Amino acid sequence: MSETPDLSRRRRLPGSVRIAAWTLGIVLILALALLVTGSFRLRGSLPALDGDLDLAGLSAPVTIERDSLGVPTVRASNRLDAARALGFLHGQDRFFQMDLLRRQPAGELSELFGGLAYDSDRTMKLHRFRYRAERAIETGSEPQRRILEAYTAGVNSGLTALDDLPFEYILLRVEPVPWRLEDSILVLYAM
Repeated sequence: MSETPDLSRRRRLPGSVRIAAWTLGIVLILALALLVTGSFRLRGSLPALDGDLDLAGLSAPVTIERDSLGVPTVRASNRLDAARALGFLHGQDRFFQMDLLRRQPAGELSELFGGLAYDSDRTMKLHRFRYRAERAIETGSEPQRRILEAYTAGVNSGLTALDDLPFEYILLRVEPVPWRLEDSILVLYAM
């Protein structure tokens, strides 16, 4: 006569298998939480693509339209408003790229990347491009300065209008430095 197994007793997994299962479960839960948090932060760092915004400093309404590829077209009644709106777009769409373009000629990349950029920064500092850009602003005409001021205000407004930091700053764990007048001249030096 065959013996019937006792199903009322539960078999326990060996201790190492239980620990591995718990560890795997915790790792999966943490990975899911990280993925959800990252998704929300990434979404918050994306620019506003439609709707109405109040941009301080405009003298007249400005229209920004994007085509099917997301390329913006700015329509403004004067150059200052167009510069402010363009700066806003750049601050939302391209701030990290702009930050790299201003930091490279100024020898300030190590503020973002630490020692990795030290040699490059040391070489670039010899040229004193930030000082030269500041002097260019001081000696420029008043209409040029007003356009740079409007653009700069727009860039900083665009950056602060984002719901979260651009994702590159989240990854680097640094705060972006606001755009300054001379930074636009530094971008020209970088090119």
